[in-house]
Amino acid sequence: MPPSAVSEIPAVRFTDITREAGITFTHNSGAYGDKLLPESMGGSVAFLDFDADGDQDLFFVNSCNWSWREPAEPPSTQALYENDGSGHFRDVTAGSGLDVVFYGQGCAVGDYDNDGLPDLFISAVHGNRLYHNLGHGKFVDVTQEAGVGGSGQDWSTSCAFLDVDNDGRLDLFVCNYVQWSREIDMEVGYKLVGIGRAYGQPRDFPGTFPFLYHNEGNGRFVDVSKWAGVQVKNPITGVPMAKSLGVAPVDLDADGWLDLVVANDTVQNYVFHNNHDGTFAEIGALSGIAFDSYGQTRGAMGIDTARFRNDDTLGIAIGNFANEMTALYVSQRKELTFADEAIIEGVGPASRMLLKFGIFFFDYDLDGRLT
Repeated sequence: MPPSAVSEIPAVRFTDITREAGITFTHNSGAYGDKLLPESMGGSVAFLDFDADGDQDLFFVNSCNWSWREPAEPPSTQALYENDGSGHFRDVTAGSGLDVVFYGQGCAVGDYDNDGLPDLFISAVHGNRLYHNLGHGKFVDVTQEAGVGGSGQDWSTSCAFLDVDNDGRLDLFVCNYVQWSREIDMEVGYKLVGIGRAYGQPRDFPGTFPFLYHNEGNGRFVDVSKWAGVQVKNPITGVPMAKSLGVAPVDLDADGWLDLVVANDTVQNYVFHNNHDGTFAEIGALSGIAFDSYGQTRGAMGIDTARFRNDDTLGIAIGNFANEMTALYVSQRKELTFADEAIIEGVGPASRMLLKFGIFFFDYDLDGRLT
């Protein structure tokens, strides 16, 4: 028998070119010592060709000083960078309509009105925003007329545009984390021995429901969350369960209809299977994605999906908290059934000690295989 081939890890080097590329963005968490839970989260970033010139531009989500504190100087606005096509970016935030201050968290890019220009939805603490792309580097806040601002008391995190009913218009799914306010945080009063006040655990805060907005096609969205079946309640207490930090729209069973996988922090992950009529069935436990291999919940945060074996096998990667392995749920022969293969694929043990937030598949060495 010939000896088996030995695989070698490719030598690939990454170089930090942030400043050379002209990017000077700095995220402001607003932290000032009270250890308020939203301060433990970072802001999102997105590539988008906002000016339709064929080059991918950059958008950075910023948070801000808390409303009861002095404003930051200079103001910590959102940030938009234009790509000049040669690897250099120019800050074009001023006058773009995105030079606004609020406690941003996540963002989704999508052409919700089918005018050929990408629009921006930004999730936030206590007030989400939708910005319509007017072209020529200008955006306008259309949150109120679109009806996607939320209740004003939500802590929204990840979000995604997707066409849930195949009508050619992008709908919007918005994750909400925990019920939060400064008063609730102070009442929780989480402390560590020898340290004092610390950032609280999500288990100490009540759960929430996500939002699902249906695009009506006239610049307006309708909240169909309850009717669509994405509001999951604790079966014993009847209170909202979700503590969501990540969402991935993906067609799990290749039936031509997008489903949703939601990463939840300290409660079970959700799998919303599309019923083809605008509604979803939650099948997280049945699919094998809700829990780890021992039936336990984890501190799930970032999420991404890919057919990483270059065949029909679907992988769902979820970044979990420190001392919890990254999950890699892999589709099995039985439809809508997944198993966590993080250990046998080699990503589990190497990731266990790390605190994972964002996660994504990409071909870092250009060998045609996703890592």
